[in-house]
Amino acid sequence: MGWIRWTGRWDKALVLLGISLMAQGPATTPDGFAIARPGYAFSFPRDHGSHPDFRTEWWYFTGHLWGGAEGQQRFGYQLTFFRQASAKGEYKGSSAWRSDQIFLAHGTLTDESERRFLVSERLNRGGLAAGASLDHLAVFNESWKAEQDAAGLFHLHMGVQGAVLDLTMPAPPRPVIFGEAGVSRKGADPSAASHYLTYPRLLSSGTLKLPNQAAITVSGTTWMDHEFSSNQLAADQVGWDWAGIQLRDGRSLMAYRMRSKDGSQDPFSVITEVDARGHITRSTKDFAVSEQGAWTSPTSHTRYPQPLTFEAWGERFKLVPLLPDQELRTARSTGVTYWEGACRVLDGAGKEIGDAYLEQTGYAHSLKGWF
Repeated sequence: MGWIRWTGRWDKALVLLGISLMAQGPATTPDGFAIARPGYAFSFPRDHGSHPDFRTEWWYFTGHLWGGAEGQQRFGYQLTFFRQASAKGEYKGSSAWRSDQIFLAHGTLTDESERRFLVSERLNRGGLAAGASLDHLAVFNESWKAEQDAAGLFHLHMGVQGAVLDLTMPAPPRPVIFGEAGVSRKGADPSAASHYLTYPRLLSSGTLKLPNQAAITVSGTTWMDHEFSSNQLAADQVGWDWAGIQLRDGRSLMAYRMRSKDGSQDPFSVITEVDARGHITRSTKDFAVSEQGAWTSPTSHTRYPQPLTFEAWGERFKLVPLLPDQELRTARSTGVTYWEGACRVLDGAGKEIGDAYLEQTGYAHSLKGWF
């Protein structure tokens, strides 16, 4: 992963203090789930698989694809698999229908040319209809799947409201591991942390069949996240604004603004740069988010601040959605209403310099109960 350069002495002091507190904190939650702690020994492909000792886990793929005549049609997609554990000991027995693991999934397709946003969701108890391998990437929910083959290739398949997407992407041997000492802190509470693995730029190719149309060839770039934790939020936090940014110059940026109940930015918010060689630069002190307007959902009536501008190291990255309405209302699975969509990235002068996916949670309702 290379070296880590800190920006500001207070960043380092804050993280070192956090590590010290975590070292003194409990190893598990009161109900027995593991807490992300420094010193975790990552091993691949094992850690691409499931971690049932932790309460919550997700495998998250978002991408920007081009296809059609001369590659002029632009699409965005999201495919996220969630695993959520019930309280330990709640379900007993050997039946596949009595698993204490709940698997959920969200799939979306943004079709810029047709100005449409397609959404589907899945909910199944672990067993015959959904599950995940413990020793490599192989997660599925009904017909949707993400898996890695023996040659190291990732394969994705999902169907969303009559659209069907199949993608293949080669993965490097080891992902980027965000955070300090293998732990991504989300708040002052020692349990508000995760193990956070990412492939920020996976070259992707495959086919996309749009509703009532023949399949077309598509290609582009995918961002893949894999996080496992037992708590993502501190007691005074309600949600986050997260962005995975892929710049034309080869850099990738991961940023999240953790929001407190009063709307302020939590000090544990962070932006991380991964350059083309895999070197990491991380900042908390010099990281700020500003809002340049808002979009209000005509369905949920939720107000989302957009566009958002992320600022760090003297640079500005303005995220402008391809479509205003990329809101998910997932009453049949997670019950969470949030905005997750494909965006263009503009610099301070208004020049397009990259692509991004933006996730905005906690605006319709707090996420504290779910995570």
